[in-house]
Amino acid sequence: MDIKETFQRIFGFRPYEFQNDIIEKLYNGFFPILIKAPTGSGKTEAVLAPYLFQFINNKFHIAPRLIYVLPMRVLVNSIAGRIKKYTEKISPNISVKVQHGDVPDAPFFIADIIVTTFDQFLYGFARTSQQVGHHIDMPAGAIASSLVVFDEAHMYRDEFTFSIMRAIMEILYESKIPFVVMTATMPESLEKSLFENIKDYTKITGEDIINSKLQIKVCDEPLYANNEVNINDKLLRIMKKKKTLIVLNQVKRAQKVYEEVKKRLGLSEKQIVLLHSRFTKKDRERHENTALSLIPHKENGKIKIPEGVGIVVSTQVLEAGIDFSAELLLTEVAPADCLVQRAGRCARYEGEKGEMVIFPVEDDKGYKPYKKEHLKRTINWIKENPKFNIKKFEEVCSFVNILDYQANDFEARDTLVDLYECVLYADTKPQNIQVRNSKPVTLVVVDSSIGEGRREEDRIRSSIRKTAMNLIENSIDIDIGVAWQLFKDRVLKYRFKYDVVSKNWDFEEIKEIQPFNMFIIEKNDYNENLGVKNDTSYFI
Repeated sequence: MDIKETFQRIFGFRPYEFQNDIIEKLYNGFFPILIKAPTGSGKTEAVLAPYLFQFINNKFHIAPRLIYVLPMRVLVNSIAGRIKKYTEKISPNISVKVQHGDVPDAPFFIADIIVTTFDQFLYGFARTSQQVGHHIDMPAGAIASSLVVFDEAHMYRDEFTFSIMRAIMEILYESKIPFVVMTATMPESLEKSLFENIKDYTKITGEDIINSKLQIKVCDEPLYANNEVNINDKLLRIMKKKKTLIVLNQVKRAQKVYEEVKKRLGLSEKQIVLLHSRFTKKDRERHENTALSLIPHKENGKIKIPEGVGIVVSTQVLEAGIDFSAELLLTEVAPADCLVQRAGRCARYEGEKGEMVIFPVEDDKGYKPYKKEHLKRTINWIKENPKFNIKKFEEVCSFVNILDYQANDFEARDTLVDLYECVLYADTKPQNIQVRNSKPVTLVVVDSSIGEGRREEDRIRSSIRKTAMNLIENSIDIDIGVAWQLFKDRVLKYRFKYDVVSKNWDFEEIKEIQPFNMFIIEKNDYNENLGVKNDTSYFI
């Protein structure tokens, strides 16, 4: 059995021409490899085929281990589950493990296939942890003996993370560790900078394999302005008839639009759902499942079309990971590469037709978290190219190239120094490793009304000890800027601490917001349908 036959056996179809190119180059060791191909075109399958073929012919000349790196935690479990289904067609003994903040399934990066986040990969590479007091003691050969795949690489677009990504790639390259970079919407500026010091890489460009149409309209008025939602009755009537996706750039705006649409159409939580980054883990998973129940999606290779009204309101969290296909997409303007990802959630499948309506944002801070110049370039380009087909990959490449993402090695200098010292000195314990130019904190939702005792402190103490049994399920990871705003608004008053004497979780009053800490947010400041209830300005 050759690789192409193996491909068909695992995935159920013969590889396309560009997939054959990937298979050949990867199997014959033409590393590093950059793959630029449309969303849903089968990049993952093309990379997996030659790696899994090693288990059939028992010759591990590529690498005995595969580390699959993703930019977001939300993607890890779904990709791992998908890969597991593939490996079972070869052998049930091929181990697939996940490694991210919620599930330390492969803490030493030991398995045949490890699916992880870029954060965890970086901390593992540097033998450190994002959690205070923790340390990942990874065997030296774990990454050195692996094929490393960076998927959705266009999402490392912020200047800080971009610098770290480039440094990691250069270290892997100099260390002769095989790696693959995969993307659907990486601008040329990003590619040139990432591969600036890697001269002999292999580039493979994909092809359109799905024929669908998406009509684009540009509105003159914002979808949300002056604290009001601007959706007229005509558009509401259309939304009630079509499976609709609405994407806002900020959590506050998404919450307001969700409430307004739900109220004006008289919908239940079974007909409309909200997605963003400020839900607890258990609520986030429930909302994602609800979204799939509202919008057409694939199950076991077949398209499932739900009945009745279906509306999903979201921030940019859905730009990767959620595989569904809306009929109508209403979106605030975003950088070109982000818009392409959003468009990928409308008219996604073969032969489908959809409509995409792009709204401007308010000038005063409405553009955040993006750069105002990127939004201006994007909307102007669309207006100047009325025949632009966002479903044609060649045209998409021209579209995203209007952006000029750049690295910022100065901002990332402390992490970069630590990274290179880790390579030079094996006994070095890094102090400044971080993936983004921001510090994370964790909120834990606690319902003190169910605690025992008359005093507030006693009720909270009783409640957090019950909550401690399910900390991860009730936690929310947020940027420290959001936590600071909540602290200023007196929403956050207490911090979790562990009492080593009583061996119980306790709490103390907050004097200042510090990163990598867990803070208590009371249940009355959190809603399972809206998430954290506050007016934090522009954090996503």
